[in-house]
Amino acid sequence: MIAETHPSRPVATARRAALASLVGTTIEWFDFFIYSTASALVFGHLFFPHANPHVGRLASFATLAVAFAARPIGAAIFGHLGDRLGRRATLITTLGIMGGATGLIGCLPTYDSIGMWAPVLLVILRLLQGIAVGGEWGGAVLMSVENAPAGRRSLYGSAPQVGSPIGLLLSTGAMSAVATLDESSLMSWGWRIPFLTGFLLLLIGLLIRLGVEESVEFSKAKDAGETARTPLLEVFARAWKGLLTGIGLQASVNVVFYLIAVFFLSYATNALGYHRDTALLIVSFAAAVDLFALPLFAHLSDRIGAHRIFFSGAAFTLVAGYPFFQLLDTGNLVVVTATITVMMIGAHATTYAVISSMIAGLFDTQVRYSGTALSNALGGLVFSAPTPLIAEAVVGEDGTRWWPLVLMTGVATLISLLSLLGLRSRPRPADAGSDPWAADTANDASPSAGHGWRHTSTRKAQRS
Repeated sequence: MIAETHPSRPVATARRAALASLVGTTIEWFDFFIYSTASALVFGHLFFPHANPHVGRLASFATLAVAFAARPIGAAIFGHLGDRLGRRATLITTLGIMGGATGLIGCLPTYDSIGMWAPVLLVILRLLQGIAVGGEWGGAVLMSVENAPAGRRSLYGSAPQVGSPIGLLLSTGAMSAVATLDESSLMSWGWRIPFLTGFLLLLIGLLIRLGVEESVEFSKAKDAGETARTPLLEVFARAWKGLLTGIGLQASVNVVFYLIAVFFLSYATNALGYHRDTALLIVSFAAAVDLFALPLFAHLSDRIGAHRIFFSGAAFTLVAGYPFFQLLDTGNLVVVTATITVMMIGAHATTYAVISSMIAGLFDTQVRYSGTALSNALGGLVFSAPTPLIAEAVVGEDGTRWWPLVLMTGVATLISLLSLLGLRSRPRPADAGSDPWAADTANDASPSAGHGWRHTSTRKAQRS
């Protein structure tokens, strides 16, 4: 059954919800990425000092992967709460856990102070970060998408997506600032400063989220007594195809993003010989451009279709994989900066701008939080978590064996394209239009189970 549309939904309500999603996910991703950046630059020395530098970085990236293992746990817990109790209260909880864990990392003693307890405590706090992020993204997407005005679901759904490059920009900027310190100051106290800001950002985020109302569509479902008793079980029982599709759609964008945002920092400093702050500035510049590209592609997708935008980004990734690594290998600063930036736009912004509304459209209101959160969390576990670890392992200390990364990127892109094909072959309403690339993932009608967002022409046809 197609849920009721909301043509009169107040734009002010939609904007407040989108702003809260943007600010909240910015803070969450800042907290998440600051760890990723530190793992590439300083954690190997601070928490695994007795390993050689290469092994230390591998161990550091392994702790990074721990959070991805925890994300499905967070998605299951908070997805259930979000589908049963509401999106708003759940998102306030995830923000509190993330901000607290990040601030506490900044208070941790290092290996030199307490020995093996240091990496153990680091892993525990990283697990809490992962649990929080596992519940955050799905809820933030739904607060934006379920409150979006007619015909603008992709644009409003991109609000939490924009939080990712802003978080990356802020985290790399913060680490760039402390990276200018001398080695002794950076390793003793400088690295702690970005993490300690998690406490301040937590307060800001809570103030904003406390002022946002529950999403319109969930409120209607709850008032009608249509919430699911066990949403997680229902996802696996009747929406498992949508879950698999949502996981597969993320393959290319996740692999590319973590190659750029995490592994590149290690590669640039160790193989290309760049200083830490130079590598961070390159990523910061690319993230700044990505920040503006995301809403542009989302707005375009509301006009021509999310599937067209997604396909163009995945196709670009497939074609650009080989020259991307070839150009990085030149070591030329201008060439490397341009290459990272173009890849961030062509391979990341195109697909990431629309994937939120596409995944949300795979599930109906009763299980949408659980389905969306699990799709994102499992996609991160399968595709994001191993990427920096595999890249560091196969490229080696000299940074010359990059061809396996071309293969890895190509395989991930093919998985995304096959998932897109599977999404387009799913049953659709008979009146949703004959164009298989129609903008049905980017409009204002709510999704039926497994059908995605209906095309605007459907509503027009019904009125006529």
